[in-house]
Amino acid sequence: MKDTDQLAALLPPETIPIAERLHMPYLGYHLLRETLTNALLGDSESPILYWLGKDIGRKIPIRSSTGPILPFIRLGLGQLDLVEETADAIVYKLTHTIRDYQTPERLSRTLSLEAGIIAGSIEQWKGRDTSAQLEIDSSSRILIKVRTQT
Repeated sequence: MKDTDQLAALLPPETIPIAERLHMPYLGYHLLRETLTNALLGDSESPILYWLGKDIGRKIPIRSSTGPILPFIRLGLGQLDLVEETADAIVYKLTHTIRDYQTPERLSRTLSLEAGIIAGSIEQWKGRDTSAQLEIDSSSRILIKVRTQT
């Protein structure tokens, strides 16, 4: 039985291999992430991005806590590393290119999308309500702490 591409629920399956071969300038991505979402969503940016991320994450089929790692790389959302896993919590470290040029306050707003995607995919896998919280320390290390209700 052939596994379906994890991203097929998000994008037309026939376009995925084509899009992955494209080399696009990063400036357009930055425009979308920094300027457009902030202008469109204003003070509601963080909760709306988190909500959208959860919706997207629920469509990404995973089978373990390491399941979101490859989709993150493929979607250009950064390098996700599993730091810790317990029965009710999972901690990831996120390395993202925007970390170097955004303030911790701005990062906590814009990276709500990534936190939501992780929460949604873990929720879909475990079948229980799940939430994710961003923690950005003074050295700009980004942790995403996921908690699943028991």
